Amino acid sequence: MANSPPSAADDASANPLTRRNFLRLVNLGAAAALAGCATERAPTAASSFGPAPAPTLIGAHQGPATTLPAPDNQYAPPPGFKAPPYSPPVQAVFPATLANGIIPRAAWTHAGPAKPCLLLGGVNLLTFHHDGDPVPFADTDYGKTAAYLERIRAYHVRTGFEDIGYHYAIDRAGRVWELRSHLLRGEHVRAGYDDKHVLHKWNDNNLGIVVLGNFMLQQPTAAQQQRICSFGLQLRKQYYLSIEQIRVHQELVTTECPGVHLRPYMDQVRARRLI
Repeated sequence: MANSPPSAADDASANPLTRRNFLRLVNLGAAAALAGCATERAPTAASSFGPAPAPTLIGAHQGPATTLPAPDNQYAPPPGFKAPPYSPPVQAVFPATLANGIIPRAAWTHAGPAKPCLLLGGVNLLTFHHDGDPVPFADTDYGKTAAYLERIRAYHVRTGFEDIGYHYAIDRAGRVWELRSHLLRGEHVRAGYDDKHVLHKWNDNNLGIVVLGNFMLQQPTAAQQQRICSFGLQLRKQYYLSIEQIRVHQELVTTECPGVHLRPYMDQVRARRLI
């Protein structure tokens, strides 16, 4: 049988201390590492409505597997939370002549962000939430809604947020309120590692819309349901988003939000492409 030519590995084992064989082994190791990297794929979030948009992925987690925390409640003020006394802005009625139908931030709060905020830098997700307050909010009054939004803002700032976490609110009467500027990155979905140990920073390029109420305990109103569709469609067209880029909080991380009484409605309107 003819002798086969010696491999680089055979040559190295026969002469382990030569400079040439050392460099050959280094090159073999680098090639193997590159082949291994080429087989890895970054996962995307699961969705019942088709492929997810590519999230912002920040490296691989080093160390043991990390599971997502238990359902979070950091966004809703606890029953004992005492907000500062509320002093409403001068404008205390719905601005009916506003072209886009959105009540501006200046109509419900005097405050600006408590800390500097990062720029949002474009939008590739819309995420719907409920506020999840353990004392469910059910009022349609304009002034009481403004005070309630200020209570949420005060709690978010108290817990270390830069400002109120969401960009928009849909109240019990179906009105849309501007919360945090749409130009600034929000704080409405915590980051988390998936089962591939990849960190998803879900607030990146993600507009947060909170539908006021605790939909573990109450139903969204008909006015809220209608406005979810019309305002969601307005934003989807404005940012050129697909239906797969309309999400709810619990599709991104482990949480009860947006509640058992809102999630089925969101599934329905997306399946029927009403949003």
